[in-house]
Amino acid sequence: MKQEIIDRVINAWKDYLLQGELEDYQLEVDEKIPVKFAAIALHLDLRTVRASSKEEEYYEGYRDAALEVLNLLQIEIAQDDQLKVISLYQKETDEDKQEELKQHIWG
Repeated sequence: MKQEIIDRVINAWKDYLLQGELEDYQLEVDEKIPVKFAAIALHLDLRTVRASSKEEEYYEGYRDAALEVLNLLQIEIAQDDQLKVISLYQKETDEDKQEELKQHIWG
């Protein structure tokens, strides 16, 4: 994916979602997430929000598909209303948690 497309996706997400109540919010992307994956996540988020105004079945199907892709990419999206930040971060898998526990126990 070209940088131009990545920038277009990120700007489209910001232009559409960071309006009204969210206009003071900032987007933060965890440095562990490849920028291409972040663009995919934001594109799916934008498409899901747009789909929410459609029929319930259409929206539910789109949302479920988007969540499956985000799970595959191990990305989560969270909104912190106190800090006014929307974050994309690397989702910890059970394997990651097990490895962290091993490191904690055995060093």
